[in-house]
Amino acid sequence: MGSVTIDYTDKSISKMSKHKYFFSYSQLSTFKSCRELYKIVYINGIRKNHESIEAFMGNCVHATFEWLYQKENLLKPYLTFDSICQKYDDIWVKLWHDTIFIADTRLGVDYYYSMGKRCLSNYYFKYGPTFDEHVMGTEIETQFELEEGIGFRGVIDRLDQPKPGKYYIHDYKTGKHPLTINSAKNNLQLVIYHISIMENYSDVVDITLNWHFLRQGIEVSVVHSNEEILMFRKKLRKQVMQIRELSEDLGNFYPKESILCNWCYYWDECSVKSGPNPVRRAK
Repeated sequence: MGSVTIDYTDKSISKMSKHKYFFSYSQLSTFKSCRELYKIVYINGIRKNHESIEAFMGNCVHATFEWLYQKENLLKPYLTFDSICQKYDDIWVKLWHDTIFIADTRLGVDYYYSMGKRCLSNYYFKYGPTFDEHVMGTEIETQFELEEGIGFRGVIDRLDQPKPGKYYIHDYKTGKHPLTINSAKNNLQLVIYHISIMENYSDVVDITLNWHFLRQGIEVSVVHSNEEILMFRKKLRKQVMQIRELSEDLGNFYPKESILCNWCYYWDECSVKSGPNPVRRAK
């Protein structure tokens, strides 16, 4: 089951400079899933540290990959899977906090901990034990201006440059459901990263978008044409303008109840929920 993902580092339609507002894929996704949640988080600025166990596990896996592709590790002849598991364990313990919740009462913490190990195992035995990719960086913060007054920003999991002008954008997913090729072709998250690389690097010849669906050990790759990117630019602008127009009347930010409510921790603020979310705290 999917969950509502909110980037807690985002500012609500953040004013980065005079007359310029920056958006993120997380904001667009939240607006699409529930307009009232968007209003609570990005307009009212209410933030909570609550986190689903799925999101926590995903964060631990991402942090492990960030460590894996540090310069000193890339220079090693190989890495053992045990060393990667040890790092995952250390990160799990370090990042654990008291506001992690489990929505699926049939499952426990051990299940999600083991699922994270499976994600790492699938990746390691596909790409290891020597990790010698041409990595430019991990967790790269990036931004670009779509047009005057509209900007986007995001964080790229990993960016490779195997040769001049050629870029590979990598994104790690720990969820249940991998994208199909058709779904990946229409995915806006990595399109935002694609445009950002185009805008910030002068030598771009081509860009490949790569999704790593770690539970399944599946990789999906997409290359967009210039015509497709132009279409996506128009789509991004249309979505942003819709949000900005609706912001003139906050009554337009109505709630949208769905199964995703079980992964939302803003029931106290929600106009259609009563009391706190009944999910159980992870222990």
